[in-house]
Amino acid sequence: MAHLFVVMYENDAERKRVEYLIDKWSNRVRVSKVKGISFIVDSPDVSEFAEELLSKLDPPTEGKVRVYSIKPEDIGSKVTPRRVEIERLTEEEPTVVAKLLRYVLSKFGAYYVSSEGSVSKYMAYTKKGRLEITVSVEEEGGETAVRVLVEGYGSAVEDMAKKIERELSLLL
Repeated sequence: MAHLFVVMYENDAERKRVEYLIDKWSNRVRVSKVKGISFIVDSPDVSEFAEELLSKLDPPTEGKVRVYSIKPEDIGSKVTPRRVEIERLTEEEPTVVAKLLRYVLSKFGAYYVSSEGSVSKYMAYTKKGRLEITVSVEEEGGETAVRVLVEGYGSAVEDMAKKIERELSLLL
C-alpha cells in the first residue's frame, strides 16, 4: 500500500534531515520523490478538474498525471514519543547543579530554549533524531533533587538518557 507523506519543513536544515532519512530508507522500502508539482484536490469527483488539467499540458499527456485516492491518517496516534526520566538526589547546591547540567547538555549538543521557575527546557538534534529535554533542579529537604526528562522518537531518546545518566553519575 502506498502512502503519500506531505512534510512541511521550517528551514533548509530540516529539509536536509528529511532528505537524508529518505536516502537512508530507500534500500528498505520503495520511496519515490514526487517530480513536478503535487497538490491535493478535496472533492468527491475530480473528472472536470482532471479534464481541464490535461488540456493545459503539452502532448503527449499520457503518463504525465498520476492520481491517487488518499485519506488523511493520524500517525501521531500510532507513533507516540518515547520518554525517559532520570532522577537524582545530591548534596550539591541547586545553583551548582544547574550550571553543571547546562554544561553536560551543551556537551551533547543541546541548546537552551526556555525556563519557568526551576524548570528549563532544551532542544537537541542528533543523527538519530530531535529531542526535547526538560530539567528540574529543586531543593527538597536539605538536598537537591534533579529531574531530567528526555522526550523524542526512536533510539535517540535512550541514547541521550544513557549519556546524561553516565555524566551525572560521574559528576554528582
